[in-house]
Amino acid sequence: MGILFALAKALEARDDDTASHSMNVTKYAMLLGRQLGLDDEEMRILGQGAMLHDLGKIGIPDEILKKPGDLDEIEFARIKEHTLLTSEILAPLETSNYYSSIARSHHERWDGNGYPDGLDGENIPLLARIVAVADAWDAMTSNRVYRAGMSEPVALEILEKEKSWGQWDPYLIEQFIKVIRKETESSNSYSVFEKAI
Repeated sequence: MGILFALAKALEARDDDTASHSMNVTKYAMLLGRQLGLDDEEMRILGQGAMLHDLGKIGIPDEILKKPGDLDEIEFARIKEHTLLTSEILAPLETSNYYSSIARSHHERWDGNGYPDGLDGENIPLLARIVAVADAWDAMTSNRVYRAGMSEPVALEILEKEKSWGQWDPYLIEQFIKVIRKETESSNSYSVFEKAI
């Protein structure tokens, strides 16, 4: 696990966006996990899996990973490989099935139109579904090289609409919206985050 976190640090050094993204996704995933009442062991796996979920991006060329404009079809296909690459990197771990399922499945969709396996509904592992919501939230609200992040109210509005559109588990979206509203009011997310990990 120490070696994997060292690899994650190497990826962060290469790409600032990925560094902050992994931390943010971990924070939001842990907050949602607590809201759902996951036990301590599930929370540990969720936190470590979320931190490592994009590790396979270390195998994606810089000209794609850091491209300031839209990706073409070939480039997007290459980016999509990061889920499988992460899963392969995590495979030697004794508990790899937990972590690799998060990495492999965090871009699956509730309606079955995601990748890499086209899983749908509860066929997608729960922890991967949690990371998918946290991943999307950070992608929407953070600045990227190709666009500025949106405000929380706008992002919340999108999540409200998306509940019935099939991208994410609608129950998890409902719970995540509650979490974000609660955190906005209390501004206490980091204390919960630190305690959770």
